[in-house]
Amino acid sequence: MNGRGVFKWPDGRVYEGEYVEDRKEGKGKFMWPDGRSYEGEWSNGKQNGVGMFISPGTESKKGEWLDGKRVKWID
Repeated sequence: MNGRGVFKWPDGRVYEGEYVEDRKEGKGKFMWPDGRSYEGEWSNGKQNGVGMFISPGTESKKGEWLDGKRVKWID
């Protein structure tokens, strides 16, 4: 898949955003069934760059990710 799209997993996870060669790439939003979500930059199928992590009942946090792992929170 290339361009924008939506992928839904049987367990309730959802990704909506940009794809390049079937991988998450560019801007997108990933949602877990428990209400958590990450919205931001993706590269090679993983969170990469700046994004917002949202968890129900708490404040949203802006952070920086590298290769799918959070590097730091940004104030």
